[in-house]
Amino acid sequence: MVLAPPRAPGLDGTILAAAARRVSSSGAITFLVDGDAVTYVAEGDAVTVAEGRDDGATAVRLGRRAWDDLAGQLRTFVNLLLSEELTFERGGFRQLSDWDPVLRYLHGGVPPYDPARSDLGGRDPRATFTLDTDDAELAAQLGAMGYLHVRGVFDAGEMAAANEEVDRLAAEARAGDDRSWWVRAEDGSTALCRLVYTTLRSALLAGLEGDARVRRLGTLLDPALRLAPDRMEGSAVLIKVPGRTSGLSNIPWHQDCGMGGHAILCPSVSVGIQLTGSDATRGNLLVVPGSHGHAIHYRWQDCLEDVPVLAVDTAPGDVTVHVQDLMHASPEPTGAGGRRTMYVTYYPAALWDHVGPGEAFNDLVRNRTEQVARLNRP
Repeated sequence: MVLAPPRAPGLDGTILAAAARRVSSSGAITFLVDGDAVTYVAEGDAVTVAEGRDDGATAVRLGRRAWDDLAGQLRTFVNLLLSEELTFERGGFRQLSDWDPVLRYLHGGVPPYDPARSDLGGRDPRATFTLDTDDAELAAQLGAMGYLHVRGVFDAGEMAAANEEVDRLAAEARAGDDRSWWVRAEDGSTALCRLVYTTLRSALLAGLEGDARVRRLGTLLDPALRLAPDRMEGSAVLIKVPGRTSGLSNIPWHQDCGMGGHAILCPSVSVGIQLTGSDATRGNLLVVPGSHGHAIHYRWQDCLEDVPVLAVDTAPGDVTVHVQDLMHASPEPTGAGGRRTMYVTYYPAALWDHVGPGEAFNDLVRNRTEQVARLNRP
């Protein structure tokens, strides 16, 4: 039985050669799938693939469905590892994480991220815009950077009304209600950190979700993208909890498809309506300009040099837009916290073929942040 998927069309030989050189020190890797095996070897500037196993290679064991999901960009190796559907017969996490960007390029055509190769088109990563800017310019900035900051989209009255509605939903939220996320604060108490499916319970927030200004920004790159108010947790409101918390409030560097779904989710676009301002003290968004559309090494901070990082500070009523596979983070506030951002996301039509009402890829990772952070990195 042939295991190796066909190579993605149109692979760039220069990119593949650089990827091969980077992974060559990790040695070959064999995938043992039920009774079959396939081995990948980096030799010079090339990657060769052969049926069978190499007894000196890292050996990864998984089932047929897990292998198909991994090769098809539906589930990532971290997802499979946490789900206990992937084990190591030889080698370990470090070797597989080294190979992961190469495999994603070979199988899906998603190039490994290299800041030296990232093309920002001579644009300013810190540039901000208003709704007076024409769509072509906004789309060019978003396409180059993977994110966009638009000032003054909503006025103070609109944001005050939205915050009152968030207060109402927050007062009704209870842990375990499937409409909210909670974390454990430093003092041991629980705290609300996110409201999900908000527009199914609020006409006012539904009005924001369907606002023409939001749709304009969410569909700059693709007018065919669609809202999903009844799945993927709908339109959610992030509420930043101060201090060090346990749970999904202070989210480390990630891509939103980091647990899976790249083949059907990307390139989704999230519009962040800034209900409050954001900065380091309240909690803000950190981004790596130009990292969207790339396979990012799980240990990128150890493996890559000169990676640009930008903090996006906002005022109430501003809007941020980001492509969901942009590398980004939501770090711990340095002060009182309290940032509120309503995220309205636009998805490709393929999502509806795979994700039904009430379903979400986030179900795979909720409450597992600490486990992810403790993954063995020998």
